[in-house]
Amino acid sequence: MRSAAVCLAVLWSAGLGHAQSSPPTSTAAGVFTEEQAKRGAAAYDANCATCHGPELRSADREAPRLSDKAFTFSWVGKTIAEKFELIRSTMPPKQEKSLDDQVYLDILTYILSFNKIPSGKQPLKPDLKILEKIEIAAP
Repeated sequence: MRSAAVCLAVLWSAGLGHAQSSPPTSTAAGVFTEEQAKRGAAAYDANCATCHGPELRSADREAPRLSDKAFTFSWVGKTIAEKFELIRSTMPPKQEKSLDDQVYLDILTYILSFNKIPSGKQPLKPDLKILEKIEIAAP
C-alpha cells in the first residue's frame, strides 16, 4: 500500500514537471525576445513598410493595416503558425517565400511587439508544430 502511494507521488510530480516545461499556448506568455522584434523591425522596414506603412498603417486599400483595430480583428485568436504561413506564402507580392523563414518570423514578432504583445526570454523559431500551438492573445 505504501509503495503504491510513493509510486503515485512520483508519477504525479513527474507529470507536474512535464506540464511546467511545456511550450506556451498564448502570446500573453511572452513567446519572442525584444532582440528578435528589433531584427523584425529592420526586416519590416526593408521589405514591408513601402506597402504597409512605416507605422503599420497602410494608406493603400490593397495592403491591410497591421495595427490597432485591424490587428485585433485579423490577428487575435489566430495561431502564430496561421499568420506565419500567410505572410510567408503571400509576401512580398510576386516574391513570395523570397525571405528566410526566420526573417518572416522576426517580422511577425515585430508586428506583435508593435501591437503591445509582450516579449519574453526565448526567441521563436520557425517550427510549425510549436507555432500551431501558440494563439495570438489580445494586447
